[in-house]
Amino acid sequence: MALAAHAYAADAPGAPPPDAASAGSAAVQDVVVTATRQSTNLQKTAVAVTVVGADKIATQNLITVRDFAGQVPGVTIQRAGITPLTQVFFIRGIGDSDPIFDPNVAQYVDDVYLPRAINGLAGLSDVERVEVLRGPQGTLFGENADAGAIRYITKTPTDQAEANFDLGYGNYNAFNLHAYASGPIVPGVLDGSIAVAREQHDGYTYDPTIQRRVNNQDTTGARVKLLATFSPKLSFLLTVDGTLDRSASAYYIPEQPIIGGTLKTPIYGPFNPNESLASQSPKNNSWTAGVAGKIVYEITPALTFNSISALRGFSQDPVNYNNDGQPLVAYSPADPVLVSISDNFIVYREHELTQEFQLIGKYDRFDFASGLYFLYEDFSSNRIGYVVSPTAATATPAYPEDQIGDTKTYNYAAYVQGNYHLTDQLTVTLGGRYTIETRDFAFQGVFDTLSGAPITPVTGAPTSTPGGYAAANNFTYAGDKTWTSFTPKFGLSYQFTPGAFGYASISEGFDAGGFNNRASSLATALPYNQENVTTYEIGLKTEWFDHRLRLNGTVFYNAYTNLQETAAVISPVTNAFVSVRSNANRAHTEGFELETTARPVEGLTLTGAASYLSTRFDSFPNAGSTVVGGVPVLLGATGNQLPLSPHWQLYAAADYKVPVDLNGDLRIGGDVTYETSYFSDVFNYRQGQVPEQGYLDAYISYAPAGGHWRFSLNGRNLTDKIAYQSITWGGTPNLWEGPVSPPRTVFFKIGYKL
Repeated sequence: MALAAHAYAADAPGAPPPDAASAGSAAVQDVVVTATRQSTNLQKTAVAVTVVGADKIATQNLITVRDFAGQVPGVTIQRAGITPLTQVFFIRGIGDSDPIFDPNVAQYVDDVYLPRAINGLAGLSDVERVEVLRGPQGTLFGENADAGAIRYITKTPTDQAEANFDLGYGNYNAFNLHAYASGPIVPGVLDGSIAVAREQHDGYTYDPTIQRRVNNQDTTGARVKLLATFSPKLSFLLTVDGTLDRSASAYYIPEQPIIGGTLKTPIYGPFNPNESLASQSPKNNSWTAGVAGKIVYEITPALTFNSISALRGFSQDPVNYNNDGQPLVAYSPADPVLVSISDNFIVYREHELTQEFQLIGKYDRFDFASGLYFLYEDFSSNRIGYVVSPTAATATPAYPEDQIGDTKTYNYAAYVQGNYHLTDQLTVTLGGRYTIETRDFAFQGVFDTLSGAPITPVTGAPTSTPGGYAAANNFTYAGDKTWTSFTPKFGLSYQFTPGAFGYASISEGFDAGGFNNRASSLATALPYNQENVTTYEIGLKTEWFDHRLRLNGTVFYNAYTNLQETAAVISPVTNAFVSVRSNANRAHTEGFELETTARPVEGLTLTGAASYLSTRFDSFPNAGSTVVGGVPVLLGATGNQLPLSPHWQLYAAADYKVPVDLNGDLRIGGDVTYETSYFSDVFNYRQGQVPEQGYLDAYISYAPAGGHWRFSLNGRNLTDKIAYQSITWGGTPNLWEGPVSPPRTVFFKIGYKL
């Protein structure tokens, strides 16, 4: 286990008995996971999983999973997003960079699914561990995920009183406050806990156009839990949580900032990674909240029934999301109106209901997990999308379009996975999932004037005029479709020696199809198909030198069909090529991942990870289209790399307990991450290639004798490396821009534990 050797020790509640790996204080400690619905030792779990525990989260002041960037092998996590709580993930080359569509990587908080990347980042203040699972995850969890899953396991209240808090301050006026309290309300019957979190910092980027700093953070969250124990066999856990986000939405950095002229004949200034010239003032009014109830009933000592019910929702009402990082620019000498090149004014609302019934059993040579799952989600969007011209400045600006959509999803699934231990060493695993997913889609496109007023269609007007343009493109669309899939899993695992465990598996996953929530005309309001993957994986987990060295490795191959991407297809409305969300015929990703932990001497822990990834579109002839001499021409991406897929990711870290008598515990540590370049788009444009980048972090902490207080100083990105996380084309020549990584930050924190 590479990230936190002491993430979740074997003597934690509910963990199996410690073995030789934890016998010596210099040995690498055991890590317990529940990735297979059973509490198992990480080294005996036939899944590619990385665990980050509460100790690492606290010591390194990790706020969200975004702070894990570069540390989890095979997982691409961008260091900046649309908002501080909106994040997309790519695992082994598979993900979706557009957060309004279904994520390929499922996120769960205490087994409750988070269906959108928008406002989807969970806070880590009361999290006891995070499990990152790589590969299809459909035979053990409520929602199917074809790339992987991220599980947040938060603290559950007990009869034992517990309290802690921390607060800190850093540069950019950063301030964090976290507090947690737990204990009995009615001893032996009712326990409760409350966690609160406050994170803020001033903007990392200066915007001279509006003369203020942007890309700030301003979030506040809380979680309350009540655990009622009716009998030794029956309990009920109620969880209520919510987060407010008033941070500025992302301000992109242009590669070539426009400082004069017109859009048709711009004058460019020098690149400045610390400046965005966007003309819009920050606007983000977002919240997310939920309530969940979990019933646990022990039918017999070997058989447990769980019921998990949840109601969740979020809103961004509104958020102003700028796509260009440029000031208002005169369109052309002939048309001097000032325009924002690319901008979005968005209102998103979402709510979902999930219900899951689980039956989990563990017998002498057989254990299993099974479940029935239902999800209802209503996701509505009202997005005024604006790009003044699709290719270059023309005679007059293009008009903004108000895209009004509503998607209702109904997901019904049944899953089961069982392990039969043929011998003490050999185990066979069989699993399967059947899913029925239906979507109802309603959409309306309305074109507006540059001032935001809807354009009234004029019957018979030429399409080159405002009224004619609206008459040809104002539209409504409604549709529904159902997708079904059976996804099996087969695996073998073998305990070669007490310190060597190997496994091999073949599993399938799928992502249901859907409808184009970014349609720009009736011709583009088309459904797309489900994607399917078959994953072949071999893993080996080993320990050496009396459990002082842990070395785990995984080799994988993913074969995808109908990978969901933007593509050019023939529209049944116009019988011509249009660019829509559709499917690439075939693609594959392959590679390996290594994770290691070593304790060569007392007090020193070394961790590391390395992953290699190769990706390719095996058949994608219709990735786009253009017109040459009046004839439509397809643009292919066959042979290209998949987006956000660096070939190499490397991570190394050290944590050292300094052996000096300071009447307390002094620790120093640091880590370095590195990843090679990757492309932001399917066409592998050179202008959209994100450069290779590396980051250096360090920390020092001191805990006086007594075990209550801890003082720490964290430095992140100490070399002040500022690099693009993705680069997109803004619709006009030479307009490439994107979000960049945070600058160097230093943070001092004081923590207290009861």
